[in-house]
Formats: sequence, C-alpha cells, structure tokens
Amino acid sequence: MAQSTSHSSSVGSEELLFHTPMGDAVYFAREAMIISFAGRRGVVSSSNLNGGYRNDLHSVFNHSVGRDPNILQKRCPGLKGANIIEHYAVIASELGLDPEHTTGMGTAALIENHARAERTYHGVTVQAIATAGIDVNGGRAGDKASYDEFEQRSLLPPPGTINVFLFIDAYLDPGALTRALITATEAKTVALQELMAPSRYSEGLATGSGTDSLIAVCNEESPVVLYGAGKHVLLGEMIGQSVKEAVTKALDRQSGMNAQRQSSFLQQGIRYRLGIEDLLALYQARYLASAQDEATLRAALQRLASDSHLCAAVASILHLVDQWRWGLISWASLMDLSQLTFSYVSQRYRLDPCELSIEQGQTPCYELILGELRSLLILLLYREIGS
Repeated sequence: MAQSTSHSSSVGSEELLFHTPMGDAVYFAREAMIISFAGRRGVVSSSNLNGGYRNDLHSVFNHSVGRDPNILQKRCPGLKGANIIEHYAVIASELGLDPEHTTGMGTAALIENHARAERTYHGVTVQAIATAGIDVNGGRAGDKASYDEFEQRSLLPPPGTINVFLFIDAYLDPGALTRALITATEAKTVALQELMAPSRYSEGLATGSGTDSLIAVCNEESPVVLYGAGKHVLLGEMIGQSVKEAVTKALDRQSGMNAQRQSSFLQQGIRYRLGIEDLLALYQARYLASAQDEATLRAALQRLASDSHLCAAVASILHLVDQWRWGLISWASLMDLSQLTFSYVSQRYRLDPCELSIEQGQTPCYELILGELRSLLILLLYREIGS
C-alpha cells in the first residue's frame, strides 16, 4: 500500500495548493481553503449549509477566522446572518462560490497549518486534509455543554476545531459514504487518544471539540464501485490511517501538540489540576518565604517534567485513577498500585517514604491520591530549586 504525506509551509493570498486524487483544484483565497470540483462528486457533509448527502455540489470550503481580532482576543466572532446556515451562505458568497451548490466548514486554525495524508491501494487513493486545534476546546462526548441553544447563551468559551476533508477516488453509494464519515471520526479520536489530549470541560480525555466538522467526497465518475468503508475493509483502513495521520500532523503544526510535548506530566496532568499553573500556585502558597521569581520556578518545573521516569510514574497513577473512575479496577487495586508508584518515586529521588492512608467513602476519594501526588511534585520542585 503506497502512502505519502505533505503540507504547505506557506500560503499566499491566492495560491493553488495541490489537487485531490480526482483532479479537483485545492487553493487558498480569503483565509479559506477552497476545492472546486472537476467532475461529478458525491458529498456527505456535517455542515449546516447543504449538509447531509448531495450529488449536485460544485465546491467545498474550510474558512478560517484565526486572524479575526475577536479570536485573537479569545472572543467568539458573531454570525454573518440570522443563523448558522445564513452565516455559511454569506461566507460562500464572499468567497465567490454559489451558496446553493456549496458546503463548507469554519475554524480558528490557520489554513497554512493544514496537513494532508494519502493512502493508495489497487489504484484507489484516499486523501485526508485536516486543520486542527484542540488545546482550548477539547471535549469528551457527554461533557457539560458550552452553549445553551434553548436560551441562546454561551456557557463556556468555545474556540478550537478539527476539520477534515476526506476524498475517495471511487464511487460510493450514499450509505457507504456516510459510513466513511464514521470511520474518519473514529480515526480523529484515535489521534487524540494517542496524544492523551485532555478535555477542557471535565477530567476525561478529549474525543474531539464541540465544533468539529467533516466533509467526505467520492468520485461519481469512477468505474470503481465500493460498498463498504468500515474498519473490516481496505478502504476503511486507508481512511483510518490517512485521517489519523493528517489530524496528528495538523495538531502539531497549529499548536505544537505532539508526542514529545504530551509526554510531559504537565500536559497529561492538566485535566487533574497538575498543569504548570496549578502546581506553581500550589508551590507559591506552600512556600511563602520562597524568594524565587516565577521564571525560575517555571524553568525548574519544566526540568522536572522532562524526566521521563517521573512522567511515566505520574502517568501511571493518572491512568489508575481513570480506570477506577470508569469502574474497571477496585479501590484496593487503585490504592495498592498507587502506593507502589509513590514508593518508587520516593526511593528513586531519595525522598522520605510516602504512605497513602485513604479510606473509601471520602468524596471524591481519588482526589486525595491526586492531592498527595501534587504535594510530591511540589516537594521535588522545592528540592530542584535548592539544588
């Protein structure tokens, strides 16, 4: 199976970027990636504008508001119409596209930070193009909402989106093309899972953002007809691999979210209040007499977070907590294995032994383990500052 990956390093005001496997031109204009179809295409879109299955569209777009002053000030820009459908119709018109025969997506990620990946087998090519940002708006299915559509009020600030174009150079019936969307969505979540991307709304791992969009396009002029796009068939494999790769690379290009950054306990611990701001605040509250400036503290904490053994120990405790919260391990198992990890850290870093003594029933009981973990890290930071 052939594979290739590329991305644009610089995008001008109007520039032809590349072509899809079907020969459709992909170009940049007015802060948008625009794809003009060179033939008949079947499209399944999650967009409000001409969403669902259509086979009469002429173009698709991904429009960025990443340079909008509101976004730069961490505010959501307003709609360009009375509702989201009118909003995207106005954007389509501004891009010189026919709103009646266009579907599109919006993002705060910059178009020049897109990434694409391809897989080819038996002459059929699958291409995924992604823009992605999850640091601010990562969420887990079932988290508390950030918008109340009934009272039309914002509950939490929502910038951050993963958008994916999926091009399949074969003919798929509407059901199979819709199934491709499911496989692509699973692949996006796999990319987030392998980066341990945190939800910003709960203590869970992110499965996406609340504004993610996906547009799948097949070639209705292709002589190759495929009826399946799930994980058991080769097309599903190509979709999964290309989408996962494109999303992973786009996250790195947009915000620097990559395996190296996410290996740090400061990143993996954010959802459990073990991030850099949480630990600095705790340190400053505990060691009021410390004369160290904040820059020195941050540098020392980053040095600790570069210790792979310490990061692995913290990650193991966090995973045990996850397993207990999900009902997969017992309280006794959580306590015993957490104690083993605390003992390992104490021995490796020559600290006084730490004995966990937490009774089940204290609410939330796992928070007391996390409290001991924070105290341990603060003690290591204090020693790092003094060394």
